[in-house]
Amino acid sequence: MLRHPYILLFVMLFYFSSGKAQFFTNEDCGYTGACNLSNYNNFNKYLQDFNRQKKAEYIIPVKFWVIRNNNGKSKTDAYYLKKQIQYLNYYYSITNTGISFSLRPDYEFIDKSKFLNLKYFLQSPFIILNKKSKCCINVVIVNKLIKNKFLKSRKKKYAGTFNPFSKVIIISRGSSTSTLSHETGHFLGLKHPHRGWKRKWFQEPVSRTKKMFLSKKLMCEKKGDKLCDTPAEPNLTNYTDSKCNYTGWNVKDRYGEIYKPDTHNIMSYTNNRECRNKFTPEQIALMHYTLSENKYEKIWRTDLPENRKYLPDAFEPDNCKKNASEISLNTPQIHSFNKFCASKKKNIADTVDWMYFNIKTIEPQSLKLSLTGINCNFSEIHISVYDNYDRLILEKNMKKPQDIILKDLLQGTYFIKIKNMTSEKICYKLMLHMNKK
Repeated sequence: MLRHPYILLFVMLFYFSSGKAQFFTNEDCGYTGACNLSNYNNFNKYLQDFNRQKKAEYIIPVKFWVIRNNNGKSKTDAYYLKKQIQYLNYYYSITNTGISFSLRPDYEFIDKSKFLNLKYFLQSPFIILNKKSKCCINVVIVNKLIKNKFLKSRKKKYAGTFNPFSKVIIISRGSSTSTLSHETGHFLGLKHPHRGWKRKWFQEPVSRTKKMFLSKKLMCEKKGDKLCDTPAEPNLTNYTDSKCNYTGWNVKDRYGEIYKPDTHNIMSYTNNRECRNKFTPEQIALMHYTLSENKYEKIWRTDLPENRKYLPDAFEPDNCKKNASEISLNTPQIHSFNKFCASKKKNIADTVDWMYFNIKTIEPQSLKLSLTGINCNFSEIHISVYDNYDRLILEKNMKKPQDIILKDLLQGTYFIKIKNMTSEKICYKLMLHMNKK
């Protein structure tokens, strides 16, 4: 008898939702492809309003679950996770989506070697069933993601996947810089522009004006990714070169029209995934529409007054030494302690900021570190300063703004750890201004 009978049901649903897509599409990222815009009329109205008004802005927390060896060894460390967030924010900022992301400080490691090369159907359901947090995007990082083709013995490796049943993303370590942005696009409601292109009755035509049979609806609204400003396209993996130039000059849709795809769309399958760097206006609108219906939408909104004092600063994530942000001499910085929602009633506090600075001269230097409150009350903090050998050279509790003198510093790198000593769920913005004495 199964100890948890619902696990079997979950696995069956997971397999079906993932496997059925193989009948209709070429899914290199393993996404189900089930294009579900059942309330498309609502989205159409939302799209019209969206184009006329200022869009909301969001910061969505991301929680990473890193699979490691049994002995805890892995090349995926805090620095790697910070780079993933930086790439994610880069791709979502260059086309002004109004959506950004922050690293939750409670990322976790799963020390089980058997899951390093994760079997999508047999193993991933158990991972995402037990390792999932609320109020965020959950991302599992593995060495390899392996998926058997439906009813076939042939195996295929995937850079990443998103399962709509669990709402969890899985990515392979070493995948392209745009992979997480692509899978996050699925989380936010986007589909592949090439969806259904190999199936005659599901194929989206090149024409943007062709209508459905006995209907006033445009085919581009009902087929493919159901967005008319993303050109119809084949799977671009075999029809683009390493520079993302389109090579399928003789590939036509079922109506005889030659495809004219956009080879830079983040949701496409270009041969070189690094070429992907844009979303279309309708894709951006659909992501905002998806967020508007998410139960955590109001918590993630940055334009709501009640959320503004909790927003991550520009140097996040910097919750550990490996993620320390650099301070330059005579350059002020504003830092803050923020919070991340773990559920509607529980929050995770970001209580630590790490920074570092370099002394490049051979002669010993004395520096002044000034801390002041900005736009909020300055409260009790604990400051520690370490040299590059982790030796503590200064430690102090501060309850009010003051200057700290660091004397006779030798050439090398120095780290500053600032910890919030209060339990209040408010922000602490710190001005770090270093002057050569």
